[in-house]
Amino acid sequence: MSESIGYDQTALRNAVDVAAAARRLRELGKERSLAAVSERAWLLESIGRLDEALAVAGEAVAMARTSGSRDRVAEARLLRAAVVQTRGDLQTALRECTAIIAEARSNDWVELWAHALQQRGTVHFALAHWHEACVDFTVAVELCREATLPAEQLEAAEIALLVATDRAQTEAVRAEQDLPRAQHPIWGGR
Repeated sequence: MSESIGYDQTALRNAVDVAAAARRLRELGKERSLAAVSERAWLLESIGRLDEALAVAGEAVAMARTSGSRDRVAEARLLRAAVVQTRGDLQTALRECTAIIAEARSNDWVELWAHALQQRGTVHFALAHWHEACVDFTVAVELCREATLPAEQLEAAEIALLVATDRAQTEAVRAEQDLPRAQHPIWGGR
């Protein structure tokens, strides 16, 4: 999407040109296709209008359900999980992403599977579950490479993996440094 201007390595998500996103929202207007409603939800989330984004993401899920396409429903649910995550309900987002991963894996929807793993990895990252984030990002990178998914999806997964790995290593070093020194039961810390 042209509104995306890069990848924010602190939040592990696309950075967005707010003016371009607002302009695109105006262009979309009240268009009712599933693609337009999904894009509207993503744009609203990207510019911080989270209550509206959640309502529109819920609308996208309902529209996808009427389409009869299970993979579209899963995609819309993943979008809603991203909005829920941005709103700060990380446990709900984690449960939803996990369910979508299971469904995508069992149906061999590789691109959706990789995307859901990456989304769950960002939830783990936000929860400071460094190891789990690294595992999700690693599998997402492998899936992107094996299925030759779009370069930007692979690049985002690789960057997320590098950032999560760095954070995990940094936290491991900190934890190691904070360990109390062994003390002798009689002489103390000599």
